[in-house]
Formats: sequence, C-alpha cells, structure tokens
Amino acid sequence: MRKHILGQVILSVLVTSGISATAHAADTLTILPSDAAPNCPITKSEFEKWFMNGTIVKDGAVWPANSVNFPLDNTNCDFFKWSSQMFLWLTSPQKLQTNNAASYVFDGDGFYDISPEDASGSRQFIKNTTAIDNFLVRVNKTDDDLPETIGETGQAGGGGILISQTGSLVYYGIHTNDVYAQFLTGQKTGKIAQDQFPTDPTDLEEILSFSPTPLKDSMALTIELKTSWIDASTLTDASGYVQVDAVVPKYTPNSTKTQWTLSGTEQKTLALTGMHVVGSVQGHPEMVWATFEHQNNTPNDTYYYENNKQKITAVPFDPTASGFTFYKPNTPTGQTNIETAHVDGKTGNIVLTSPATTIEPTSALRLNPWGNDGNSTSPASVNSQIISLNSDILNLLAAGDIRANYVQIGAVWTQNGVLPNTPVTKGSKKYKDAPEIGSPRLANTTMETYFQGSGNGSCFLCHNAGGNLPPDASFGEDELSHIYFNIDPLTE
Repeated sequence: MRKHILGQVILSVLVTSGISATAHAADTLTILPSDAAPNCPITKSEFEKWFMNGTIVKDGAVWPANSVNFPLDNTNCDFFKWSSQMFLWLTSPQKLQTNNAASYVFDGDGFYDISPEDASGSRQFIKNTTAIDNFLVRVNKTDDDLPETIGETGQAGGGGILISQTGSLVYYGIHTNDVYAQFLTGQKTGKIAQDQFPTDPTDLEEILSFSPTPLKDSMALTIELKTSWIDASTLTDASGYVQVDAVVPKYTPNSTKTQWTLSGTEQKTLALTGMHVVGSVQGHPEMVWATFEHQNNTPNDTYYYENNKQKITAVPFDPTASGFTFYKPNTPTGQTNIETAHVDGKTGNIVLTSPATTIEPTSALRLNPWGNDGNSTSPASVNSQIISLNSDILNLLAAGDIRANYVQIGAVWTQNGVLPNTPVTKGSKKYKDAPEIGSPRLANTTMETYFQGSGNGSCFLCHNAGGNLPPDASFGEDELSHIYFNIDPLTE
C-alpha cells in the first residue's frame, strides 16, 4: 500500500557573508534564505485558486497549470509559477480507479510509466493500475541472459550511479501524461499532422479528436517527467517524503566493494528525492524544463541573490553542513560530485568507474544553485525570483503538507520558443537564435550529479534540435525529447 505520510518543512536562515549577510542557524536544514527580495510574489488569494476547492488545505488537490492559455506576453514569474503549480498538481493525492488504491497524480490514471529500453531499443507506455509501482521494471530482453526485470539505476550521459550517504542506491522513473501518449500515438501513426509538441487550443483539439477516450487534465498539454528515489528505510525520518512502493533491481555487493551483482528484483518503499517537470505551453514547443528537489538532498555551493533591502547578498558554501542525504560534511568543493561507479550496459551489474578503487557514496553538492552561475552576481535578481516564490509557497501551504519539503531549483525555456540548436537559416526558412532564459545552468543533483559546473549548460545542452528542422528537431532520436523516438504507440 502506498504511503502518504506527512512531514513538517524546516525553515531557517542560511549562513551568508560578503556584500551583505544574514544569520546562521546551525542545527537545521534549508536551502532557502529567509530575506530574499519579493521579486516573484504570490498572494494567498492567487494561491487559493490553484486548489480545486478554492481553499488551501493539507494535501489538497491542486489544478494543473493552464498550459493552453499560458500568457504570450509573459515574465519569468509566469514560467516559475507554472512550474510550481505543476509540481503541486503532480504530487497531489489521488486514488486509482481500478482498485481505489492511494496514489499521486503523476502515478495515477492520467499518467503512464515508461519502460526502460528493451533489446530492440523500444520503450512502452505502462498504465498505472496497481499500488505497486512498475516504473522501474524493464520489459523482457530476449537476446541475452539478463533477468526479465531490470530497473533504471544509471544516470544519463554514461550510466553513473548515485549512492546516498546511508548507502541507498538512487532509482529513476520516467512518466508521461495521457495527452503525451495520445499525441505520440497519433503523430507516429500519421493521424496527427503536428511536427512539434502541441502549444495551442487548435493543437489540443486535434489530440482530443484523435483520442479514443477522454483525457484527464488536457489543459496541461504534454507532460514528461523523470523522478529520482531512494530506499525510504535508509532515512532517519522518511515522514517528510512522498513515498511509493515499487519493484526495483536487487544488487549484491562483493566483499571488496568493487562490484554490485544484479540478482533479480525486490520490493521496496521508496522516497522521492527529485523530479524533472517538462511540459509544452502556448508559444513554447521547446517546452519548459523545471526541476524540484527535496530540501534535504544537498547543500548549495556559493551563489548570490538580492535581499529585501535590494542588496546583492552572497551565500557561501558551508563545508561543515551536516544532515544532508547526499553530502558528507567537511567535503571540499573539489572532492564533491565524483563518480565512483556506473551500470555496465552488458551485464546490468554496478562496476567501478576509474580511477575509483571502491564503490562508495558520492558527496554531492549543487554547483549552480537555482540553475545559474554561482560565481557571478549577475543572476542575483533571477535567483531571488525563484527563492522568494519558493518561500511564499512553503509559507502558504497548510501545516503538515508533505509538498512543503520540496523546492523548485529552477526552470529554463527559450526567449522566442525556438528549439536550441535549430539551424538559423535553412533554405527559405529563417529561424531566430534561441537564448536560454531563467536557469541556463539548470541541473538536479540527484539526476545530473556529474554534469554540473561552469563547463555545462542546462537541460538544453542535451535536449535540443540537434541541428535539425521539425519534425526531427522535436521527435528525432536523442533530440529534444530523448524518450519520444523510442516509445511505441499505444495499441489499446
């Protein structure tokens, strides 16, 4: 049975210094300064409208953001608010229609789990029908000796694995909503002519006309998610986490800590540590890419923000920070985010990553807090937009709402809705450049642990047009959506 155990958010003050400073509360965990300038405020009356019954209640159901009517004359705050509302909607409690089992929206009837690739490289939509999660289960591989169910445990870009400080492997799930599933099915079978992700009422109407069944929350347009999880039993207190029961890969470590051998599967209760929220909105077929983390994941590296006295304020990295799930206290910056192991694509075993000599927990650090260069004062105002919105939402949520333990790290989109790495000119067609707006160095410390730092961009570093024009720009293999090309259309 899925667990919906509630926890209290811990709000305190980060130690800061430099141009301006705030106080330090040594014994609590938070990644939010308490005095950020209200650069992206949300009022109680506005927040109440996000809730389906018009009242802020603990664990109350939230509406999805209206992506179809997303403002064309927009500001940064429109994108950040869209992201936060989507996360609160996705993690709203819901019951499965099949058996009335407790669930969440992202794991409920309006969403599909996406299988890892099978032997032919294909993925399938898996309908949510039971209380035991199947998002970590791989379909049968018929061409080798691997077990029939192997979960996704490696990160993108090399299969590096992440282990918490208490020894839990991080597991990953991929999910899409029913609008995405019907759109893909119609587009791949030639019955929907769109050559980019849907963005307006006309696009949505074509999907609704194609779908054989009514679609839940279609105003959200296409939604693609990636989630990260750890074994809830390894946490000192798991009550502050969204939790699900799931079948995951079972590994047996050897005595020398040099290999974890895959040996079937096992059932665990998992705790949510991170979520990528990706969705199309009016005017933005490149989609909005946002990410959320549990505030106890990792500390922040140094960054700047604007405080409520309009002063640029430095928040330096505190190496003595303790109590974080993925950070070992007193780890120098240069020794964080070091990969010690990865998943062997041939055997499914977890093996050493050179030059590591043992498989150990990674001490993770958020190198670009709020998705911006932490060494520069330039993003201070944007950082304050994200921080202040987080603070307002966490303060407005009802006491005990488990969602108050999660914060938006940032969101990124393009200024004009053109996919990054689209040819500027192609024959008679001309395309504008696509500068990235919001959080141009966005990463989630549980999903892109080893792809952070000054040399890395945002999600669009890997998710882009690949130099192609539509439809390949959006739907080609490993272009904008890395899963779209491989997913088989629905057959139901």
